[in-house]
Amino acid sequence: MKKWLVISIGIIAVLLILAFSTTNLGTHISNFTEIYADEGLHKDALDIANNDPKVTDYFGTISLKDNLSLLNGDVQYSEDHNKVELTFKFKGSKANGVIDIKAARNAGEWEYKAIILRNKDKKIELVESSKV
Repeated sequence: MKKWLVISIGIIAVLLILAFSTTNLGTHISNFTEIYADEGLHKDALDIANNDPKVTDYFGTISLKDNLSLLNGDVQYSEDHNKVELTFKFKGSKANGVIDIKAARNAGEWEYKAIILRNKDKKIELVESSKV
């Protein structure tokens, strides 16, 4: 009985090692962990969007759709982690949608290159050059 348990655990361990080493699963987990840790990145982008009349006229006040919105989205960091592309769903008081964020880290602060809010009927592009 113990022998089969040890063999089973060994096989599972080998499969997990193969999964992490042959796929980008480890990278994806690391990216999502970093995006949750650096919550200013998405919160500041939402603040910028909420201060734009085009956004509030169409979508209303926007926020994360739920606590898993970032996890259900997509995040891609550059190799040096100084650039990021982030996409996640948001809920608005008038309409829901998806937000795409492109940002670069400069001296430890995020500078937004693009903030795009969209749904099937509308696309609003915001470009910020200010550091946050």
